[in-house]
Amino acid sequence: MNKQMTKQKEQKTAMQTYRIEFGSDDRLYSVSFKAAIARPELYEMLAAARGSLYENFPEVIWAYLDSHCPENSDFASGASCLEHDNVMAAAGRLLYDGSCDILDQIAGGADAYYGIMDHQRRMDGNYCEGCYCAVSRTVSGQSGFSECHVIGQIFGCDAQRGMGESFFAIRKSMDGRQMYTLDQSDGYPVLGPFGCVDVAGLLVNIHSIVTKEEAARVANR
Repeated sequence: MNKQMTKQKEQKTAMQTYRIEFGSDDRLYSVSFKAAIARPELYEMLAAARGSLYENFPEVIWAYLDSHCPENSDFASGASCLEHDNVMAAAGRLLYDGSCDILDQIAGGADAYYGIMDHQRRMDGNYCEGCYCAVSRTVSGQSGFSECHVIGQIFGCDAQRGMGESFFAIRKSMDGRQMYTLDQSDGYPVLGPFGCVDVAGLLVNIHSIVTKEEAARVANR
C-alpha cells in the first residue's frame, strides 16, 4: 500500500505557472494562471483555442480550465498594443539567435510559455512585411533547463504581385541554452504571406513538426 501511494504521488502533475499569448497584427491577447495540468491536456486546451478568434481565446482557456482542471488559480487575462518594429525584431531573434534568451524574456517568470504571432503591416504602397511565429518554452523540473521550440517565418512582399523575400526556420533547444535549426528555407515563403495561415495549428503540433513540408501541410489553408 505504501509503495503504491508513493508511486501515485510521484506521478502527480505539479502545479506550475503558465502564460499563453496570441498576437494578431496590432493586438496581443494573453492569459496567465497556475495549474496542475499534464502536457496532453495542455495541448488539448490549446487545440480548443485553435479555432477561436484571437480576442476570444482567453474565454476558451478559462472554460477549459474550469471544466477539466480543478487544480487552477490566479487566472488573469489582458490585451495590449503591438509595435511593428518590436514584433519584427523579436521574430528575427527567434529565428536567428543562438540562445534561448529571447524566449526566457518573453516568458517572464512563467514556468511554461506558449505563444503565436500572426502579424503583418502595410508599409509603403503595396509593400507589406510581417511574421508568423509559434513558440513554446518549458522548464524541466529535474535539470532546470529551458526546452524551447520555434516555428516561424519573416517576410516582405508586394500585395499585388506577391513577390518579395522571406526566411522560414524550425528551431529547438537541445541542451537547455543553445538553439539549433532543424530546417529552414530562404527565399520562397513556406507559409503563404497572404491568406489563411493556421499559426495556432503550428503551436498545437510544435513538438512533432521537424520539416518545412510538415509545417506547410499544417498551416497553409
